[in-house]
Amino acid sequence: MGQYFGDFVRKLRKDRKLTLREVEEKAKISNAYLSQVECGERGTPTMKILVKLAKVYGVPVSALSSKVEIELSMEREKAKKAKGGTEQKEEMPNPDSDFICRGYENLSESKKRSLKDFLQYLQKEKGK
Repeated sequence: MGQYFGDFVRKLRKDRKLTLREVEEKAKISNAYLSQVECGERGTPTMKILVKLAKVYGVPVSALSSKVEIELSMEREKAKKAKGGTEQKEEMPNPDSDFICRGYENLSESKKRSLKDFLQYLQKEKGK
């Protein structure tokens, strides 16, 4: 992740006059991790972390997830320019795919099975 999202969450924290340690206590997220996110040194936070941060900062989760999507879009554009205008899909994930994959990792096995069943149902409906 880059500076855009990190700057945004740092501003949220400072606007609320919270220290990293206070956010750590309230959100149960390591202050070292939070510091790395704010400095743009960590990858995209999981939805679980975004939910915790949204609760602590009193903002909708969508406010955080939209900033993540903007950040990913900016990174894709930067990678595209670095490659001379040719974008390779494998290098930068689609925000929707990234969100779904990160959410999937945190599901129980039974919920993963349910999700697979639901996706198969949707695929069958698309074919009708």
